[in-house]
Amino acid sequence: MPASKVRMPNYYVPELVSPFKQWKYRVFDKRQAMPTFPEHVQIQTVSHCNANCIFCPNKKTSLEIPIGKRMSMELWKKLIDEIVQSPVRRMSPYLMNESTLDPDLPERIAYFAQRKRPGQYSKINSHGNALNERMALEIMKAGLDRINFSVQGIDPDDYFKVMSLKFEKTVRNIERMIELKKEHNLKTRIRVVMLVTRYLEPHIAEVREFWKKRGVKIHLNQLENRGHHDKIQSDAIAVHELQTYSWCDRLFNQMYILYDGRTVMCCADWEQTSMMGDVSKNTIREVWNNDTYKDYRKRYLTGNVKGLICDGCTKDGDAPDEDDAG
Repeated sequence: MPASKVRMPNYYVPELVSPFKQWKYRVFDKRQAMPTFPEHVQIQTVSHCNANCIFCPNKKTSLEIPIGKRMSMELWKKLIDEIVQSPVRRMSPYLMNESTLDPDLPERIAYFAQRKRPGQYSKINSHGNALNERMALEIMKAGLDRINFSVQGIDPDDYFKVMSLKFEKTVRNIERMIELKKEHNLKTRIRVVMLVTRYLEPHIAEVREFWKKRGVKIHLNQLENRGHHDKIQSDAIAVHELQTYSWCDRLFNQMYILYDGRTVMCCADWEQTSMMGDVSKNTIREVWNNDTYKDYRKRYLTGNVKGLICDGCTKDGDAPDEDDAG
């Protein structure tokens, strides 16, 4: 298989290079110095997902992950109060979970929406199957800016094989949310996101037409092996041979916060192998700039990833890359 096009790093760590090289990076390579605050923050407000997707480590981890643990409202407000005074652009109240299972989600979204600065927005990902009318209406009224529904297929049998959910129920839930948005003149942007797999690839034209009739755009994302997690079937359902990432910027612009305030290096780290700090004890800024993060970034930029979750992380290199569909 042909190799993926190599992408140059977007960032550099100033203390790694000389002043001359810093100048070269800025002027000729158009790189930026390592940001002192994440551009995107994902926050796990509840620790559970009722789906069992074959490409996802949910329900397949060696680590025992508690079900239904919710982030305290005190910690939530602490994080949001810092985020709205920072350069963060996207605040996402979801991480390794089904966001709509959190009964406090509307209140959390409203707290952010009432305080966010221009240019900041909220976005959640959801499989849509657990969504009810009350939750759909309340999160839109609370001021949710964007919601991406992960709908992995269009054939009900294939969809069930991939997600262990009922396709008809998911579609009804999304259709009802679209109706509620129109009825109440709400602004939430609704999208459908899909991974390009062997189940989906033959039906892409049909999928586009199906959601177009409902007034919804779709985004096609790359399949990955979630940090080479050994209990998922990414290789079996990939359209092409999975290839090693040539560049990944998650370490440089995204922070991932668990329900209790602990932070993992990456959204693929379901086994919690790389813990970066604890925002219940420190600020986001302090954790983002601590020695643990600095060491990981230096190792990544110098190619020393042995022992890290990055070592062996692969993706379908020929599939579209929509960067989490915005």
